[in-house]
Amino acid sequence: MAYDLEEQESIDQMKAWWDRWGTPVTAAVCVCCLGFAAWNGWNWWQRNQAGKAAQMYAQLQQAVVANDQKNAASLSTGLVSEYGSTIYAPLGALAAANAALQNGNFAEAKAKLEWVIDKAGRPEYDALARIRLAGVLYDEGKLDEALKVLDAAKPNADQRPLLLDRLGDVWAAKGDVKKARESWAEAQKTGGANNPLARVLELKLASLPAEG
Repeated sequence: MAYDLEEQESIDQMKAWWDRWGTPVTAAVCVCCLGFAAWNGWNWWQRNQAGKAAQMYAQLQQAVVANDQKNAASLSTGLVSEYGSTIYAPLGALAAANAALQNGNFAEAKAKLEWVIDKAGRPEYDALARIRLAGVLYDEGKLDEALKVLDAAKPNADQRPLLLDRLGDVWAAKGDVKKARESWAEAQKTGGANNPLARVLELKLASLPAEG
């Protein structure tokens, strides 16, 4: 097929452009395709991991309900080691910590809660883990350690009454009536009218002796 002069010039210009830029353009397209494939692969892997973690977390919940502490601890360890990047790992650790506490296993509970604080990388669960860890330390009589754990907490609005309630418990145990009263009164204030701790806080405040 014959081309006229103008068409031939356009073809020659296209060939010259392709000779200069064809390889970089092809490379760029390949990189984009590989990047897209990698992104899809990563998303698939995350969904796959989350699905497996959800199944293991459901098994852990069943173990907790059945008061099977050994299985709960094992499943929680599996969640942490195999699916530590998913949301189910800290949830499992918190559940396993509660199961351990119910059976008086303070060491196991502390290990699970400390993992949530130090390793989970989920700030939304940090304050809750600290409140529960402070409760374990309170039960062990390690009041100063409990205060340090609580002082580092950054609770959200829903968690703040729980934190203040725990602080009041620790201060009361230390014999500081003023700080205990301040903590529990602040917990009442921040919890609002629908605060589930309202009645408990009233009783705690009423139990305090008058300040000397």
